[in-house]
Amino acid sequence: MSLTLPAVYSAAAKSTNIVENWIVQLYYGDESSFTPIALSDTTVGNVFYHGIITNTNLTIRSSIDLARSQAKTGNIRLELVNFTYKGDDFSAELFGGSNRYLNRTVKIYSQLNNNSTLSNCLQIYNGRLVDLTHNNDTISLMINERSPWDYIEIPQTKASDTNKYFPVSYGNYTANSTTRDYRVNKTMFPIPINEIRGDEVFALTGIHSITSTAYPHYYDRNLDRFLPVYMDDFSSFDTANESYKNGYAIRAYHKIPKKFTMKPVENASTDTWTNGDNVFDTPLADDTSSYAQIILSQTNAGTATKHFKAKWLRPDHKVDSATMTILYAWTITRANIVDGTQRCFFRNETWSFNDDFDNTDNSSKETTNGTTSVSTQTDTSAEMVSSFNSANGWTDTTQIEVRAAVSGLNPGTCTFTPRLYDVRADISTEIDFTDKDQGYQTLKSIEYLYCGGDGLTKSYNGGSGTATCGLEAHRDLLVRFTGYDDTDGNIYNWSSNLDIEDVRIDSAAWNIRAWVLEPTSLKSILDKIQYEFGFIFKFRADGVGSYWYIKNSYSSGDVATTLNAHDIDKLQISTTPFSELITKMEIGYEKHPAQSSYMSSVTAEDSTNSTRSNLNIGAKENIKQVNLDYNVNKPGNADPGGGDPNDGFADYYMNIYGDIKKIISCDIVNPAKGYALETGDIIQFSNTAGDMPIEPFGDNWADYYMITKLQRSPGKVKITAREVG
Repeated sequence: MSLTLPAVYSAAAKSTNIVENWIVQLYYGDESSFTPIALSDTTVGNVFYHGIITNTNLTIRSSIDLARSQAKTGNIRLELVNFTYKGDDFSAELFGGSNRYLNRTVKIYSQLNNNSTLSNCLQIYNGRLVDLTHNNDTISLMINERSPWDYIEIPQTKASDTNKYFPVSYGNYTANSTTRDYRVNKTMFPIPINEIRGDEVFALTGIHSITSTAYPHYYDRNLDRFLPVYMDDFSSFDTANESYKNGYAIRAYHKIPKKFTMKPVENASTDTWTNGDNVFDTPLADDTSSYAQIILSQTNAGTATKHFKAKWLRPDHKVDSATMTILYAWTITRANIVDGTQRCFFRNETWSFNDDFDNTDNSSKETTNGTTSVSTQTDTSAEMVSSFNSANGWTDTTQIEVRAAVSGLNPGTCTFTPRLYDVRADISTEIDFTDKDQGYQTLKSIEYLYCGGDGLTKSYNGGSGTATCGLEAHRDLLVRFTGYDDTDGNIYNWSSNLDIEDVRIDSAAWNIRAWVLEPTSLKSILDKIQYEFGFIFKFRADGVGSYWYIKNSYSSGDVATTLNAHDIDKLQISTTPFSELITKMEIGYEKHPAQSSYMSSVTAEDSTNSTRSNLNIGAKENIKQVNLDYNVNKPGNADPGGGDPNDGFADYYMNIYGDIKKIISCDIVNPAKGYALETGDIIQFSNTAGDMPIEPFGDNWADYYMITKLQRSPGKVKITAREVG
């Protein structure tokens, strides 16, 4: 890849006796004009550059951190002669005069052999002036890399009355259904409650319109469920958010009414049911496949009775209604009936449900009934509601009774085998406003509701639709909050060269769900996205944005240049430190919207290459704990060595740090090759016998290396490169 050198500059770099000068443009005001200075006097583009820079040891340092997926260009300090400029000291021009230079752009160009055309010079730095000092004779200018995210925090939009922030959210979210079900979805983001107005609650959804599924959810911590909240007494939802006090908000009814289905969580029976937990072994769906069963046998007149007892979680707020559903089947076997009646019962002993399975007065001596199909019975008795709302809640008071009863002089033997498939309850809850003060106190204790509407759209050049991938969110943040935007073709490595769009969006979507509720450094958010989604963003020396990542594999077409002994000096060969090794990761991902926890996890270890065994790493050693707050679907494979490096997070970073790699440092003394390089470039060293002074640890030079550090000084380039393939 490498930098594209102007043709005249490239030709000059190949000549002998190169003379390099650095020219500097100090912009001021609206940045349409600049003041020219240089290491030595020169004229470029009919502009005279004053040769007042005295520190000839200037160095531009740039680096990329592969472990954190960050790029950095170091600060530069220019030492100047405080010469007479326009009748006064130059220091008076830089500060205190009519022209404003602080926080304005500074561009540095490399000029070769006194060339007088700016387009024949190479821009090597783009920064901003942040500090200056002076005395009688000298001026010192501090210049930082110009990064548009500096000094920016998000979110930035506040509600006009409370100063609460409208959330910034990215990704696809899924609301729970508006019809009653188990409320299994947890893919939502928090929305702060801003005000209670009459019988309505307003929650801030963000800075964008959501036309559907914007309705709020209440998080019931005890149930660990997100329950959709009605905007009235259990009849409708506010599905679309509305313009509200500088942003958008959604409404909910002040009683926070909710409907949902739940099951018991514990078998508390003293009678032994075979597979008793099967009654609720599918906690988030109706179940007709697995069952618990017990056998009752009664000979001669009398009753055999067994019980199934269950414990339930107690939901938040007052239970407004409750309906219990029991799914069951049975087998009845009758024998030796002379004169009598055999009956079998299945009933909710706690409340009203009572199902008489068979009360036939049988006079025959033997009758056999087989297993019936699964049947359903519901109980809507008021006793359930009062039990839910009792001091003890609906804990262990649910008791289902099964009974075989026989009567008569010679009733024979009745064997009853009941089966319980499922026990569930449809519940409606709301805040109890019987005591209004207590009700409002409960309501005001709720800080957040939760929204299942999708996040922000792709507002960048050429973008449309929801930003669902981490890479899309990164680019949208840049344009939305820094103003940096460009076309796909003008962003280096976006859709060509490395084509990061393909590997992180098109071919394999690395999806994001992220929300920011309180002011947070934009840079920290961008850095986090880069880390979790395995790419690096940086501005090149000419100010053009670019994306970088490590490919699955490399070939000759990826190589920016190949170096040999004649091109380099001060060769140093080392290895990556043992302390940097990552051979096993325990990764939590899919951040819980309401808790400091993660809903999914994976343990990734390279079993294919047996790195831990090869390096004698102990069972408890070298294990990295990682929590991914934004990356929701690409944590990586359980065995990263068995797939491709760009399959997921663990695969990507263990490809880089999962084994000991070679590091090469050297000075590049051939300007024709060194001046075109930048961090992220892939280079090789000649593998032809005799072209290099030594072999790296007895290995050959066939490997590919990425430049991770580059120092540019007048007439000199120094690099550090890391083995990547």
